[in-house]
Amino acid sequence: MTDTPQQTYRVLARKYRPETFSELIGQEALVRTLGNALELGRLAHAFVLTGVRGIGKTSTARLLAKGLNCVGANGTGGATLNPCGQCEPCKAITAGRHVDVLEMDAASHTGVDDAREIIEGVGYRPVSARFKIYIIDEVHMMSKNAFNALLKTLEEPPDAVKFIFATTEIRKVPVTILSRCQRYDLRRVPTPMLADHLSKICEKESINTSPDALAMIARAAEGSVRDALSLLDQAAAMTADALSLELVSDMLGRPGRRDSQAILTAALAGETTTALTAFANAYARGAEPDMLVADVLDLVHLASMQAAGAGPDESTGNDTETIQNLAEFGIARLGRAWQLLLKGHGELAQAPNPAAAGEMLIIRLAHAAMMPTPGDILQKLPTTPHDAPTASAQPSKQSASPAASQPAQTVAPESTMLAVGSPQHNDSAPDNVTPDDVAPLAATPRNHAAPATLADIVALAEIHNEMLLAARIRNHVRLVSLQPGLLEISLTGQAPETLAGDLAKQLGLWTGQRWLVSLSDKTGANTIAEDAAQAAEMTHDAIAKDPLVVKIMAVFPGASIDDIKPAVAAPDMTTSDDDAALDNEEMSG
Repeated sequence: MTDTPQQTYRVLARKYRPETFSELIGQEALVRTLGNALELGRLAHAFVLTGVRGIGKTSTARLLAKGLNCVGANGTGGATLNPCGQCEPCKAITAGRHVDVLEMDAASHTGVDDAREIIEGVGYRPVSARFKIYIIDEVHMMSKNAFNALLKTLEEPPDAVKFIFATTEIRKVPVTILSRCQRYDLRRVPTPMLADHLSKICEKESINTSPDALAMIARAAEGSVRDALSLLDQAAAMTADALSLELVSDMLGRPGRRDSQAILTAALAGETTTALTAFANAYARGAEPDMLVADVLDLVHLASMQAAGAGPDESTGNDTETIQNLAEFGIARLGRAWQLLLKGHGELAQAPNPAAAGEMLIIRLAHAAMMPTPGDILQKLPTTPHDAPTASAQPSKQSASPAASQPAQTVAPESTMLAVGSPQHNDSAPDNVTPDDVAPLAATPRNHAAPATLADIVALAEIHNEMLLAARIRNHVRLVSLQPGLLEISLTGQAPETLAGDLAKQLGLWTGQRWLVSLSDKTGANTIAEDAAQAAEMTHDAIAKDPLVVKIMAVFPGASIDDIKPAVAAPDMTTSDDDAALDNEEMSG
C-alpha cells in the first residue's frame, strides 16, 4: 500500500502574487508610466522601485522583466506591458530559472566582489532573451565600495542590459546611483481597495467572512498587500474559514470597533464611569491598551475630517453614522482629544502598567471634555458699549484741534499723509502742511487717547496685536519730539523703509486723528531697547557688588550672573491686632 503524497499548501501571499500588471492593485500611476514608455520606446536602462514592505516592488520587477523579454505565444511578439505568460521566457522568469534574468538579494551580496561579478557579466550578451536583466532586491544594503564599483557600468551599460533595483530605504541609496536610474515610488494600497481585494480572494478560497472583519485586517496591514494576505491566512486558519469581527479582533489583539466607539463617545460626553467600563470590557476581551488608544485616535481623526467638511471616507464602512455623531462635538473638542490621546499613547510604553496608564488617559480625556473651548469662553465675555461718537456726514474742515471729535466716516489708510525730512510735495495737498491744516481721521470704536510717550505708542501697538510693529519701535525708533498729531523720530539699526509710514497709518487708526510722522536729522533719545539694556546693566552691576553676592561668587569660582528675577514677596506671617488681643485674652483666662 502506497501513501498518496499530500499537496504542499501555498500561502495566499505567494498564490496570489500578480502575474500581470492588471493584477497589480493600487499602482495605477506606475503601470501607466511604464506602459507609455514601452509604447514610445523610451524605456530607461535602470530603474529603482521604492516603497514600504509588501506593496509589490519585487513583483513589479519580475513583471517588467517578463514584459521586456516576452516573445508572445507565436514567438514573434515584442516588448509589452501585457506579457502572454505562455512563451518560454515568461514561463522561465515566473519559475525563477531564466538564465538571463538574474535576481539577487543585496543583503547577502554586499561587497565589491559581488559588484565585480555583475560588471564582468554585463560584458556578455544575453543567451536566449532579448535583454539581460539584473534584479537587485534591498539594494540599499550594498556597501559604499560596491556602489562605487557599479557607477560607471550603471551609467553606460550595454544596450541589451537592464538594471532593476528595489528598496524600502531609498534614503540610504547614494544619490550618485539614484541620478542614474528612473525612480518609481509605489504607494500604500488604500484600505477600501485592500479590503475589496481580500473579499475577492475569500470568494475564490471559499472563506466565509464579513466586511467588518476584512476592513479590520486591511487597516492592520497599513497598506501592505503581503501583510494583509498573511493576516487573512492566519485568520482563516484560526477560525476554520469562518471569519468574524470578534475573532479577528482577538487574533490581532485589537479592540472591536464598537468598543472604541463606546469609549470615545462616553469620554467626549464627560461620562467617565461609562468610558472606563467600556475600556475595562475591551481589555478583558484581550485588546491591548496601545491598540485601543490607536483605534480611538483613528476615530478622532475620521470625525475631525468630517467636522472640517471633508467628504465621507469609504474606509468607515458601517461606522459612517457614528463618525457623523462624533463630528458634532466640533473641531475644538476633537482637536483637544487628539492631543491628549497622542501624548497618552506615547506614555503607555513608559508606564509600568499600560492598562492603568490607559485608564488614566481615559479619565483625563473625560475631564477635559467638560472644560469649555476658547470659543465658548469668548462668547461668555461681557460686551462693553463703545464710547465713540456716532457716524455722520463728511469730516468738517473747520476743526480747530486735531484731537477734537470728528464725524465717524472711515478714511482709507492710504490717505494718511507722511512727511519724511522736509515736507513732501503732493499733487492733491499744499506745501508746508502743518497738523492743524490736516483733516483728522474718522473716529472708530477702537479710538484711544493720543500717546504722550514712545512707550505709550508701543502699548497701543500691543493692545491692537501689532507685535512686529511694537518690536520695531522698541529697537529702531529714537524719539525727537511728540505732539498731538505730530511725531518726529530718527531711525537706527536695520529699520525697514516703511516703518515711518506704517507708524503714521496705525496711529491714525488707533486715535481717530491724522498723524504726521517725520524723519529727523537729529539723533534723538535712546531707543526703548537701549534704555532697557542700560537699566539691566546697572542692575547687574549693583547686584554683582552686593557683599553677599561677592561671597557667593568667591565660594563658587567660575560662577556668573545669568539672569535676574524680582524676589517673590513672602506671605505675611505677622499677627494682626485682633488676633493678638484674642491670644492675650485666652492666656489671661
